[in-house]
Amino acid sequence: GLPAARALAGLVAAGLVGTLGEVGLLHFRGAFQHRAMFMPFVVPPVAALAAAQLALSRPSGDRRWCRWSMRVTAVLGFVGVAFHARGIARQMGGWRNWSQNVLSGPPLPAPPSFTALAIAGLAATALSEGAAR
Repeated sequence: GLPAARALAGLVAAGLVGTLGEVGLLHFRGAFQHRAMFMPFVVPPVAALAAAQLALSRPSGDRRWCRWSMRVTAVLGFVGVAFHARGIARQMGGWRNWSQNVLSGPPLPAPPSFTALAIAGLAATALSEGAAR
């Protein structure tokens, strides 16, 4: 069968592309009110390409680019939570009206999906490096 590193990298690439589609739809709905709303269209596509390259290539190549892009994508997930919390605070009533603003504002659990996929991508990279030895 397919080696675990390549299978996991393929799943990570597909997951990043799917998550990117959802982010595109919801950030478009949010009218790109802040410049940082464009960051999910810069960093995760690079990570998805790196994961796809890892899934389609032989395990003997250099994995620094994949590791770097996954780390930046993981950080993007944490930074995204801060921006989404700021977006909730800017809603009418802010965090005092949290029971409504958490539902109507930007979703807090959405950005960590990039972090989770990036961690899985880092695991695929480590598996690939282990297989190359």
